[in-house]
Amino acid sequence: MLLHKRSRFGPVGFVNKGPVLAEETPEAVAGAIDAVCRTAKELRLRALVVHPPDESVIRTEDMVRHGFLGSPVPGIADAMAIATVKGGRPTIESHMSRSAKQNYRQALRRGVDVVEGGREDIRLFFELMLGSCRRQGAKPNPGRVESLERLWDEFFPEVRLFLARCCGQPVAGLLFIRFGRRCWFWKKGWNEAAPEMHANVLLNVQAMTKAAEWGCDSVDFAAMDRPMAERWRPGQPMDVALAQSRHAFNLRLGARPVLLPRAGAYSPMAAFRAVAEWVLRWRGLSRFLGRVLVS
Repeated sequence: MLLHKRSRFGPVGFVNKGPVLAEETPEAVAGAIDAVCRTAKELRLRALVVHPPDESVIRTEDMVRHGFLGSPVPGIADAMAIATVKGGRPTIESHMSRSAKQNYRQALRRGVDVVEGGREDIRLFFELMLGSCRRQGAKPNPGRVESLERLWDEFFPEVRLFLARCCGQPVAGLLFIRFGRRCWFWKKGWNEAAPEMHANVLLNVQAMTKAAEWGCDSVDFAAMDRPMAERWRPGQPMDVALAQSRHAFNLRLGARPVLLPRAGAYSPMAAFRAVAEWVLRWRGLSRFLGRVLVS
């Protein structure tokens, strides 16, 4: 599937988690990439971004041989954190760090509880999410509560909402989506209330346990910074940058980094390829181009 639209640079396209092949032999991969490039030419696209499936063996070198740029496209997750939940609570706790286990037990002793929310709680969750975005300096996505409500209407019961409460007041929320045997922890929110209660730890552990009860084998904590994912080593202390990042929370809960295939950019136009290659080498400009191509 290829999404294409008009942008300020002209028509651009995006293949997300594709092409999907029954068997990724060298011949099949080459044929699929050729077909994608032909389609880009037929649609007269100025640029096309292709992000292979998570477990694909399609490499950047494979795409470069067909005319793709060698520089990675910014703004597209190329690493994630995955936790195994098959086996339920015993499995989950066995992978948690000592500090995460302590915080989890403290949350239980201090009276934090976790409840499942409904559609009527989405606006409350959205406010929690906005608070987290402001603290992290991130743009909320989605930016309107109505988008979350539409998601709920389309996908419930595969989309669920859990809220952590301190003294009966919601302080944190987690919105997640089940797809097959994987549960995707999509959006989170916290209002910074009562950090000593460790509500977020209890919230995530309870949600992981629920995912296991629903028949999921793993939980996806979504995007992770790739350089940090590459530096992480099992059984070794985290470096300072990783330990102080938001990813440390997920890793202490038992998640492990997984590297994904990198997205590649292609243009049938030689002039545009030359300009795009130059832009992608400059960090600030590359982020701008990435937003144009995939947003």
